[in-house]
Amino acid sequence: MTFEAGRNRITQSNFAVGFKTDEFQLHTNVNDGTEFGGSIYQKVNDQLETAVNLAWTAGNSNTRFGIAAKYQIDPDASFSAKVNNSSLVGLGYTQTLKPGIKLTLSALLDGKNINAGGHKLGLGLEFQA
Repeated sequence: MTFEAGRNRITQSNFAVGFKTDEFQLHTNVNDGTEFGGSIYQKVNDQLETAVNLAWTAGNSNTRFGIAAKYQIDPDASFSAKVNNSSLVGLGYTQTLKPGIKLTLSALLDGKNINAGGHKLGLGLEFQA
């Protein structure tokens, strides 16, 4: 919540609520009474995690939707994938090289323009002390 003393009024209000159990997590939010969102996360088992996200703006028929999953291949490697309603497909692979050092390879593909190029590749190196 943002209050402007000069105008003596609230200029921004955001509200969020979450709920968590052993099996899943729910989250919902409202920003300024015009943007609404919600997500569900579930750890299916020790190897698989899934999530769904939904958002929309009042006065606009453009609803945003995304679904994602992460698969733990072994204790040191995982694969993740996501897709949204704009047909953007994200893929990622993370490998623990040594304790405290992780390498991540990622790609973002435009599913609507698969032959047009403009896709993105990423490389990350994470150090943890």
